[in-house]
This record gives sequence, C-alpha cells and structure tokens, in this order.
Amino acid sequence: MTMYKKASSIVLKLIIFKKKQLVLLLSANNSELVERLEGVVSAWANQIKQVLTESEQMRKEADDVGPSAELEHWKRRMVTFNSLMEEVKRPLVKRTLGVLQVTKSRILRTWRELDGDITVVANEAKDNVKYLYTLDKFFGPLGKCTPTSMLEHIPGLMTSIRMIHTVSQFYNTSERMTSLLVKVTNQMITTCRSYLSQGVARIWDHSRPVLLQRISDCCNLNKEYQRSFQSVRDKLRENPENRQFDFSENYIFGKFDAFCRRLEKVADMASSLESLAALQHMKVEGIEKINVRYQTIVSTTKSKTYDVLDLRRLEFDSDYADFQLQVQGLFQSLQSLLDFWFHQSLTVSSAPSELKPTFTERMLELLVVFESGPMACLDLKQHYLLLLQRYSRELELLRKTYQRQRERPPTGRNLPPVAGRVLWCRQLFRKIEAPMLILKKKLDLLKGPEMSKVIRSYNKMAMVLLQYEVLHLQGWSQAAESAPHCLNAALLVRHENSKVLDDQRIFQGISRPPFLFLTK
Repeated sequence: MTMYKKASSIVLKLIIFKKKQLVLLLSANNSELVERLEGVVSAWANQIKQVLTESEQMRKEADDVGPSAELEHWKRRMVTFNSLMEEVKRPLVKRTLGVLQVTKSRILRTWRELDGDITVVANEAKDNVKYLYTLDKFFGPLGKCTPTSMLEHIPGLMTSIRMIHTVSQFYNTSERMTSLLVKVTNQMITTCRSYLSQGVARIWDHSRPVLLQRISDCCNLNKEYQRSFQSVRDKLRENPENRQFDFSENYIFGKFDAFCRRLEKVADMASSLESLAALQHMKVEGIEKINVRYQTIVSTTKSKTYDVLDLRRLEFDSDYADFQLQVQGLFQSLQSLLDFWFHQSLTVSSAPSELKPTFTERMLELLVVFESGPMACLDLKQHYLLLLQRYSRELELLRKTYQRQRERPPTGRNLPPVAGRVLWCRQLFRKIEAPMLILKKKLDLLKGPEMSKVIRSYNKMAMVLLQYEVLHLQGWSQAAESAPHCLNAALLVRHENSKVLDDQRIFQGISRPPFLFLTK
C-alpha cells in the first residue's frame, strides 16, 4: 500500500466528522480535538518525509540495466507523487488543515514545507518523463538491432541526449546524464552479447570467419558510439556559453572498452586457430605431429563451459595466457620444421658444380606455402635474404650460360633452327622470371642494395633475352616474306650434275611456324 493510501486510512479512522461536527473545532476551547488533528497531520507529515527520503536515496539497480529502466523509474515516481498530490488536495484534508489554520497550529509550517517539496518532486518527475520519452524511440533499436544496424541510430540518440542536457530543467545534472549514458552503454553490451551468441550455444560453435566478423561489428559499434559522443562534446566546446558535456568518459565507456578488450582476446584466439587450420592441408613431411597438437588446442578451447563474454569470469584471462603459450610452442615447432627443410635442401644443392637454376624457385614456393598458412606471423626475412643471394648467383650462372651457348644453343630433336633458338631463349627467361615473380612481392621486406643489384641484373638479362628472341623472329619473318616468290618457281628443276633439285628454303619457311606457335 502506498504512502498516500496509508495516510488516507489514518484520517478515515481518526476523523470522521460531519460538517456540523467539524464546526465545533473552530472553538479555541476544543483543545482536545485540535490536538488529535495535529497528531493526524503529524502522522501524514512523517509518512511524506519517509517517501521523500526514500526517493532521494541511491537506487539499487543491476549493473547491466538499460536506459528503459530509467524511463520506467521516473514514470513510477511521477505516478506516485501525482497521486500523493491528489490525496493532499482531498476535501477532508483541506477541512482538517483549515481547522488548524484557524487555531494557528505550529504544525502548519512543517506541512507547507512538505507540500512544496511534494510539488517540486512531482514536477521534476513529470518533466523528466517528458524528456526521456523523446529517447523511447531509440530504446527499441538498442535492444533489437544488430550492432551494424544500430549505427544509424547513434547520431540521433546523441542529439536527443544533448537536447535533454541543454533544455531540461531537472535532468541536466552531471550525475543523471552520466547515469543515462552508462545505461545506454549497458544496453549496447547486452545487445552485442546476444548478437555474438545468436544461433549457437557457445560462441566457439560459430565458424571462425563469422565469429571474427561479429566481433569486428561489436568493436566498431563501440568506436562509433564514442566518436558520436566526442563529436557532440567538441561541437559544444565551440560555444562555451552552452552547457558542456563534462562527463567522465572513462565511467561511461570503460565497461564497453573492457568488453571489447575481451573480444579482442577472443578474436586473437579465433584468428590463431583459423590460421593454424591450414596445417591439415600442408603436404610437408613432419607436419603430422604438429597438426595433432593443434587439434588438442582446439578441443581444449571448446571444452570451456563458462561464458567467455562475461567480464566477471576472470578465469578466462588465465585460460587465454595458457592458450598463447601453447600456440607459441606450436609456432616454434613450425619454425624448426621450416629451418630443417630449408637448410637440408640448401646443403644438398650448395655445391657450385651442382648448382641448379630451379633451386631458388623451389625454396621460394616452399616459403609461400608456409607463409600463406600458420607461419604468416613468423619472421621469414632471413630466409628470403638467403634465397635472394642464391638467386643473384643463379642469374650470373644463366648469364654465362647464355654467353656460351647463344651462337649454338642446344635445341630439341627435329626442331627447325629458329624455333629451337626461340624455345631455348624462353626457357632461360622462365628460369629467371619464376623466382622474381615471388621476390617482387617482398620488396618492402628485401629493400636494400642487394635487392637493387638483383633487379638490375634481372632487367638486363631479361632485355638481352627479349632482344635475342625478337632478332630471330624478325629474321624468320623476313625469310618468310620471300616464300611467295619461291612458290611461283617450279618445285623441280633440272640440275647440271644431279639433274633434279628441290628448293629447301620453301620447306624451312613452312616448317617453322608450328614450332614458333607452340613456344609462345
């Protein structure tokens, strides 16, 4: 039963007068009845004081309560004090106070002060409800939208909060505005948690790309929320005469920042597991044991039964530290495996007499396999620098090979001379081009004098090979131009000695094009 109902019952029990009986109290000699009325008014006053005191006390709210609770609180308060004001204005109360006024009772001073306090509090509640209702249209999207679709509502929400802070008569205190913004933050966090858990029992049941995307959406919401707040704050600072957004940003956004830091750790775990998933597709001897260790890490991570999104679950931090140690050990094993294969191949092919132009290409392809998978976070610079030096020596070897064989290059069986030379030239170019296609993607990593030297050598060698090919193609083209003239001549001519002669230029001209086509 509310205060005003209790107070009303006291009046009805203690004073039930008819109009004629009430007139008797006007006599100063009726001190007994006056005393009884003062006792009733005193009881009313005490109950009103109790209600006012309770209304000023700090509310006990859950730490994740949303902004809708703020509106509901002030609506309940408005109803309470409006009802109390109606009760105070009842005819019975007025007649009672009228009697005490005639007798000049001292309790009337206390009553008037309480009546003024009730009016102020009722007006405050009414005013606050009026302004908070302007935010009601945003409370639905805050609770139902995804973090991505919520972004379009944030600017309007911040504009409405700014209006309340600027115009409202009672709600514009720093404490109340901060409390409202904290509740908005709580609602955003609650929405993010629901979004991350949507459709699954635990967040690890999501596919990792989906989980990473949802985490990114939640963190982006936090950034946009703070950016919108800071935009309004900075705009208000341009005019110092306006009310400023002098609120504690750490208090307002601290919980959301802590939530995003937790999400960043979860994202780090998901990213690590996703990159290491490539282990099962790597075709390198020795990778099987490492893959078994990876599967163990995955099982351990998914076996945790607590809610990793609950910031109160501090055991997540220790589990995350253990996860990092296990993943670090896994990467070290991968590094050791790569070093083993790299140096083993380098030792086998390191003798100058056995130098093979395709060695650099093979090792670069191996690095690409590791780099595109779980080894992407490791430092492979030394491996690339070593292969760059090896490639430089191979370029020099191919240059010498070209100088030695360009006059009489080795050609395949049954190849015409020009087609054989072009094919030999293109094979040399492919040997220098394949490694460079990989190395040129690592210019930032390999930037330096050695890389510049290799690029110059490559460009010079490529230009020489191109000119060699063009020269022979032009020669063949010029020779082919004479073919129509030869076709006009007789295929068989009488010779002085052998009596029959066939023109070999015709057969050479028509036999080269197919081979030239195949070598392109």
